[in-house]
Amino acid sequence: MNKIFIVLLSLVLFSYLGVVSAHTENNSIYLGQEACAPCEPVEEQIEKPCDAVTCDSGDFYPYLFKRNRHRQSLLDSIEVFGWVQAGVYTNSRGNTVTRTKGANSNGRSVTQLELQSGNGNLFSTVQSTDFLVNQVWLGVKKDADGTHGLDWGFAAEGYFGPEAWIAQSWGDANFDYGWQDGDYYTAIPQLYAQLAYGNLSVKLGKFETILGFESLRAPDFFFFSHSYIFLLEPYSHSGAFFQYTPGNKWSFGAAYTTGTDTSIENAYDDHGFIGTISYQLSNKLNLSYAVMYNHNGYGAYVSETSDPNNTGLNRYGLSGTNVYLHTVAANYSISDKWNYSLQWNYNDVKTREDGSHTFAYGIANYLTYQFNDHWGIGFRAEWAKNILGYETDISEYTFGVNWKPYSNISIRPELRYDYSANKIEKPFNNGLNRDQFSGGITGIVSF
Repeated sequence: MNKIFIVLLSLVLFSYLGVVSAHTENNSIYLGQEACAPCEPVEEQIEKPCDAVTCDSGDFYPYLFKRNRHRQSLLDSIEVFGWVQAGVYTNSRGNTVTRTKGANSNGRSVTQLELQSGNGNLFSTVQSTDFLVNQVWLGVKKDADGTHGLDWGFAAEGYFGPEAWIAQSWGDANFDYGWQDGDYYTAIPQLYAQLAYGNLSVKLGKFETILGFESLRAPDFFFFSHSYIFLLEPYSHSGAFFQYTPGNKWSFGAAYTTGTDTSIENAYDDHGFIGTISYQLSNKLNLSYAVMYNHNGYGAYVSETSDPNNTGLNRYGLSGTNVYLHTVAANYSISDKWNYSLQWNYNDVKTREDGSHTFAYGIANYLTYQFNDHWGIGFRAEWAKNILGYETDISEYTFGVNWKPYSNISIRPELRYDYSANKIEKPFNNGLNRDQFSGGITGIVSF
């Protein structure tokens, strides 16, 4: 069934490549930059000029600086969107993918990939050699525009693919957790209601994290693979997120959540807080800082290795933990073509039972060059420590190309090299090697 589904989606993808119009509006492919088409008032419209629309690639929290146009009718303001991403990723070691079958937390028998097999610890590209439909994403949303008084909005999005498990509510094994068919998962990454008034807005429900720079959303990210520090961040939260944008320079955010990657049900009695601040220091430089505190409570989770009668453990197999995550990000627009970005993550997990701490941290650098509306190149250099359970340094260097023959089509080849300083616990090729070359190519069609 999966193979038939993949073949059908592939036919749709490549058929669409041949018929899509070349006259659609061009999109920028700078890191993290959204497409925009600023409108300019003509003389006949001078009494009601359009609001300025900007796409600031330096905004690491993309919705904080967003400006809407004058309020539209209800049907015009509702947006239906989506994309299909398909491709292949492989490595120089030629190691095969290892799968195990067993019961998940809901008791359902599922097949899972061993992370050290395949491409070896490369998140979202772990399954090597096989052609995969990485993402089928469909959403409907209405942005709340508070510039003209009280307004409402919402978002509902679905995600299908082999990496969709990270967008599920796996934190408390509820809601969409366990939606799986073979190597493919289905998730509801966002489902929230929104209210806005003036410069203040609030989201209530399940929403994507406001931490960090990288995203699972394929069209919003330059590279095919992800950095190691991306693994330190949660993907989603359930709760309430408040945003306040007093001007064009400052932006503030605060959220109360039911933990990380959890549903509203909050089965483990988690709770947390997130605070963000962003400042546009100049036309070229944007600075951002975010902090997350998460209190992992006691739950009814029982791991395979724990005592079946012990129901006092949380999902980490611990009696309770406090998690602190700090993220510092900067973006500098060197010129109209060059762009440099930096992100530093620091994660501290404290076990309340004995007061011990586990630290993991790293820094990633991104440099992109935009030749024109159709071609761009990018380079990522990263260093991280204590990632994936390895108490050592690990680094990766990634070079990618983005080709956009049309505004809604992107082809992205990539080459990557990973190296670990650990001579004993080797993370690649099923524990046989300290380094690994890998690469792949993916195509994205947005609609």
